[in-house]
Amino acid sequence: MVNSRSMPVVTRRPIYRAPMAIANACFIGTLLSDLAYWRTAEMMWSDFSAWLLLAGLVMGALAVIAALVDLFTGRMFPVRWVYLLGSLVVLVLSFFNALVHSRDAWTSVVPTGLILSAAAVIVLLLVWLLRWSTGRAPVEVVE
Repeated sequence: MVNSRSMPVVTRRPIYRAPMAIANACFIGTLLSDLAYWRTAEMMWSDFSAWLLLAGLVMGALAVIAALVDLFTGRMFPVRWVYLLGSLVVLVLSFFNALVHSRDAWTSVVPTGLILSAAAVIVLLLVWLLRWSTGRAPVEVVE
């Protein structure tokens, strides 16, 4: 006799979450390297920040493309507009942060770059808290 059991399975996993998670990690790393530069004035930390910003922006752009694919194929339902708008705010802040980090020496990070990095991470934390408290994945029972 075959023993069959029901098993809950999360359905419709959005594609955009993986590249956005990588982008978010890069933006958090940018804040950490900006803080290290502020404390040590070692130019290496400013270079790390610029590289992390570039990687985060590239992965964020890929996440936006994946989110549009998810939106038009119906994988992202219901649409969590707060999460998407918050992610776009982080990308815009990080874009301007990359422009600030393109300057030379101390002014590339302190104070404007550090403030923009902190603002992006604060928005990330707020979006994460909103998503964690309200966003639950739809579950389907498969037999």
